[in-house]
Amino acid sequence: MRPMKSAERRSKPAAEVIAAESLAAPRNGPVHIPLTAFTLAGFRDWVRSETFPEHGQIFFLGDEIYVDMSGERIGSHGKVKMEITRVLGNLVLDAGLGDMYPDGTSVANDEAGLSNEPDAVFVSWESFESGRVRLVPTKDENDFIQLEGAPDWVLEVLSPSSEEKDWERLPRIYHAAGIREYWVVDARGDEIVFVIQVYHKDGYRAVKPRGGWH
Repeated sequence: MRPMKSAERRSKPAAEVIAAESLAAPRNGPVHIPLTAFTLAGFRDWVRSETFPEHGQIFFLGDEIYVDMSGERIGSHGKVKMEITRVLGNLVLDAGLGDMYPDGTSVANDEAGLSNEPDAVFVSWESFESGRVRLVPTKDENDFIQLEGAPDWVLEVLSPSSEEKDWERLPRIYHAAGIREYWVVDARGDEIVFVIQVYHKDGYRAVKPRGGWH
């Protein structure tokens, strides 16, 4: 199923729950994870259900359920991903390359054991047409709930609770999913760390900046 141009990897029987440090005092009460969600297929069913929490970050990464209920920082996270999405989204729209998707878009890949929500996602029309990516419809088939496959590009903006996930876990899982480009941005310090990682068979390789620019 292809959008309009407008503008199992077999999971282990049980997944370990990894909670970010900030889960000690969740903002919206306890998170109840159904037993059926401890496989990737069951987790994806939960994501599409009405019982999946509306707040917080709850992902399936490899063989783990990752839970982070911390609030989002405005300056070093929210504004950064919004600006990157705005600029790239306009470029993609003007060039007619595909579709940009914002934070909150669920991405799943069975072979990599992945179900999460990057800070931004890009999918080219070529990837939709070739079947590398498909849109998963909602149960009522009136909309879409998830991107399945290997998007062309994903973005992660670091926060204190996501540093290990974004630097250590996600590169391995995104590479296993066949995602061609992975950007990591850390805007928490005096200088912004901006790393573009490009897919190679043996893993991602960072693009060397030229004259201060990537």
